[in-house]
Amino acid sequence: MPQAEVMEVYELLRPGRAASKGALLQAAQGLRETYGAEELAALVEEAAEVYEKRGLFRTRY
Repeated sequence: MPQAEVMEVYELLRPGRAASKGALLQAAQGLRETYGAEELAALVEEAAEVYEKRGLFRTRY
């Protein structure tokens, strides 16, 4: 997995950076389809659920 892609996912996982649950789910799907990164995709999907419950999709910056 390219370094740039790792950093893109990292940025999405920072609170207030992803615009919506859909953005994280789309990233997870891309990880799964492009790189076969099942465990990482599952982590991003889990984060999407938690961020939604905690209201972390609001833009903070």
